Amino acid sequence: MGIQADIVSTFEGKAFLRPLFYGYPHGLRFELSEGGSFIEQFLTAHQKATTICSDVFDDDAPLTVCLRFRSALNACAHRSMLRQLDAAGIRIPRTRELWAERIPDDEWWLYLAFDASRDLLPGLLWCAFAQDFSVIQPRPACMVYLFNLNAGIMVFPYDDRGMDVVGPNHALLAALYHKYQHALLDYDRAAMRESFEH
Repeated sequence: MGIQADIVSTFEGKAFLRPLFYGYPHGLRFELSEGGSFIEQFLTAHQKATTICSDVFDDDAPLTVCLRFRSALNACAHRSMLRQLDAAGIRIPRTRELWAERIPDDEWWLYLAFDASRDLLPGLLWCAFAQDFSVIQPRPACMVYLFNLNAGIMVFPYDDRGMDVVGPNHALLAALYHKYQHALLDYDRAAMRESFEH
């Protein structure tokens, strides 16, 4: 099987639902930024997400990346996105998968997936959190999804405010729930308590 098939199979076709936390039950939602200037918000989100991800993608865990972006962008916009990724130290390998999903108004989501070194994690999180900050560069116009397919868990850092972690690996999710209680989003804490304390 390829990356797309592995993602669909492991996450029951729900990996790219938005909002992910509500589409894939019994997951985690973390609150990342804590106020302050936009630089403080960005750096706090990046630091928190990096810490949490270190328990999802340990030294032995393979990292699979999927970038999602609209096909309505013209070719120049795609080249700009690739340049921004390159500036963040993320070079798309030759071995990769590309697929498309039709959405309303005759547009498409494009998905670009590849296996990557764990060393790319800080740059990938940077790209995810830079989306809402026009003054922070590099800032590629894409969403970033991170997968540990072997462990059955995925991370979606949707913006500097939050990050969803879901998957069929209930034991790992429970461990993250108990370890990072302080970082859970209060609004959804009751749903997470129901999943991991009963």
